[in-house]
Amino acid sequence: MIAELPVRKAAAKVLLLLQSLDLPQLWSHPGLNFEKLHGMVEPITGQQLYSIRITGSARAITCLLTGPTIVLVSLHTQHDKAYRR
Repeated sequence: MIAELPVRKAAAKVLLLLQSLDLPQLWSHPGLNFEKLHGMVEPITGQQLYSIRITGSARAITCLLTGPTIVLVSLHTQHDKAYRR
């Protein structure tokens, strides 16, 4: 599904913000609500999955790679659907 324009704009804003943060800032940033998704891993690589708030209802599923790299795995416009396996 193609995200609606406000969600796409919010995602672009979050991507710009992520470029300016180091890992401790990412964990503590109040607006991103970066959190570990317990029991959820990327099926091919086995990397732990995390959630980042894009908007009040949209979430991005991410994983962290070695070094300062965060990978956006998927974007979900409905919060609850982001956590389905």
